[in-house]
Amino acid sequence: MASLFAKRLTTTGVLALALGLVALAAQAAPLKSGNAEPQQKIAASSPQAPGPFPSPYPEGDTYTVPGDRDGPSEFPVVHYDELQAKVPGEMDFEHFHSSNEINWWLTKWAYDHPEIAELYEVGKSFGGVPIYQLTLTNKATGKDTDKPAAFFEGGRHSGEITSTESVLWLAWNLVENYGDDAKITKLLDEKAIYLKPLNNPDGSDMYRWTAQTNRSSVRPHDSDGDGKLDDDPPLDLNGDGYVTQMRKYVGAGKGTHVVDDRDPAGRVMRSVGQGNGDYLVYTEGIDHDGDGRIGEDGIGGLDLHRNYPYNWRPEASAELTGRGNTQSGAGEYPLSEPETRHVFTFLTSHPNVSVVNSMDTAVPMHLRGPSTCDEKECMFPADLRIFEHFDKVGQSFTDYPWAGDVYNDYATRFGGEPEALYGHGPDFGYFQFGAVWYGDELWNGGRFTDYNEDGRYDDWERSRWCAENDRSDCFLDWKEYDHEKLGAVEIGGFDPKFWNQNAPAELLEEWAANQAKFNLDMAFELPRVEISGVKVRPLPDGQSDGATHEVAVSVRNTARIPTALEQAKRVKIVQPDTVSVELPSAVGQTVGDEPEFWLKGRDRLTAKVRVKIAEGASPEMVTVRAASTRGGVVEREVRWPS
Repeated sequence: MASLFAKRLTTTGVLALALGLVALAAQAAPLKSGNAEPQQKIAASSPQAPGPFPSPYPEGDTYTVPGDRDGPSEFPVVHYDELQAKVPGEMDFEHFHSSNEINWWLTKWAYDHPEIAELYEVGKSFGGVPIYQLTLTNKATGKDTDKPAAFFEGGRHSGEITSTESVLWLAWNLVENYGDDAKITKLLDEKAIYLKPLNNPDGSDMYRWTAQTNRSSVRPHDSDGDGKLDDDPPLDLNGDGYVTQMRKYVGAGKGTHVVDDRDPAGRVMRSVGQGNGDYLVYTEGIDHDGDGRIGEDGIGGLDLHRNYPYNWRPEASAELTGRGNTQSGAGEYPLSEPETRHVFTFLTSHPNVSVVNSMDTAVPMHLRGPSTCDEKECMFPADLRIFEHFDKVGQSFTDYPWAGDVYNDYATRFGGEPEALYGHGPDFGYFQFGAVWYGDELWNGGRFTDYNEDGRYDDWERSRWCAENDRSDCFLDWKEYDHEKLGAVEIGGFDPKFWNQNAPAELLEEWAANQAKFNLDMAFELPRVEISGVKVRPLPDGQSDGATHEVAVSVRNTARIPTALEQAKRVKIVQPDTVSVELPSAVGQTVGDEPEFWLKGRDRLTAKVRVKIAEGASPEMVTVRAASTRGGVVEREVRWPS
């Protein structure tokens, strides 16, 4: 196994390259839409009162998406009922929180609970919008950076807002139950939790406030390769607040689709190939660029989850040989996007983090690395066992049908061969950051029952489930529309926002809470170093190093996760754990090197420190200190034997 690992490209060099790219990016000219310099942590000067409860909707009738593009950037505002709080100013998870409301709650928690909550800006989005993050820990028991920590974020992909709700639910649960729930109180007394509900506020606002959807960032992008940026977005032509499908009846044997006869509701379409169908099916919209296609170059096109430095690959248009591996949505270079870069800079400046979940929708799956190789070949066995444990723990909370890695489990869940995905967060998280890192996918897109048991969930099965469960909100019924080019068409399809990509509002809390409970369980298992005992014994005279005493410090790791994964040791993202004895210089000093070690999960050992006490000195108390990059810093005052 050792020789196999030796063959793998060292990741320390890649990490150094990525840090260099961050530095270059900081020196580069600002991007068009207010791209900010990378920031690690911009703390507020003092907690601020949250002010009046905000409207979930923006002012005005239109919303302008940041960026200079060749197509439209201004779209009508839609007032979705799903964004409306049940009682303004009272928390509920039967609606989706707008960015206005999310920031209001974060501000309120920091203001009402300054003893455990700190709100700060970690940087700005592509469009110049502040990205806020919350640290939860008992400040009276030490700094967050001296404690084991976990990092949870959502909202990276514009439309995958169920993930945002899960982070918000976890924050609310921790804040509301601190002081009442013994486990949560102990967690925040001993550890730190970093929470970022909204990684990508630009895309999230566009998604919540307009009919537009997109994959990830709103940075303009040439998705159809015609040399123009975002020049052909889909449009909500019939004004129902959604971009769905258009179907045009063209006669038997002249189209590409038929009404799927397996659907008892008779509404979903099935592709049968050119010349075999009755209908032609299009994305709702018009052909802005006159290329015969509709909606093929919408807002953005980059994927913030393909922009991490490990195994990053360029987009096809930037690979000049035609023989290299490429990755759609990768961005101009690793960490080119501020939303990804802020995660990178925060975490590399906070190596006390050993658990991360950066969440999306809607597979559903507990998803982790590796993304480009077989896990048994490229992961340390001890590390893999930890991930496999948490795969099962996650499923015990969520009942997701899948849990595992991207390369094998995700790529082959419906059959086929393993497939690589490049620049992926979980790969950076394990191979370079050396952490337990997940990129979980919440919600199931309405895929509840596989009626024909073929291992897939076709549209007719989703429609049948809705019909059998008396749900009228899954599908927007086909309605006639007079299209400017196509003539008479019908517009309809599954609800793209609150069914395809996200749970309907009344099902939201179950999905958000179950995922958050898994994340909380991982946080309970963060490594934590404790000093369980100290013994001091005098040494015989004449020690070669001049030592007069030996201090034996018993330390233990109280949790399942080790103080360093084997991969973390390999890439040296963490320093070894140490024990030290602190003495006034007039009293004495330690001699020799501090003992260095690693603690496995639930592990304990005794580390010995040699001390030289000055002649005639007799200390009353000394400080014994155990320090671990990811297991935290603890101290104990010890009475020196007379």
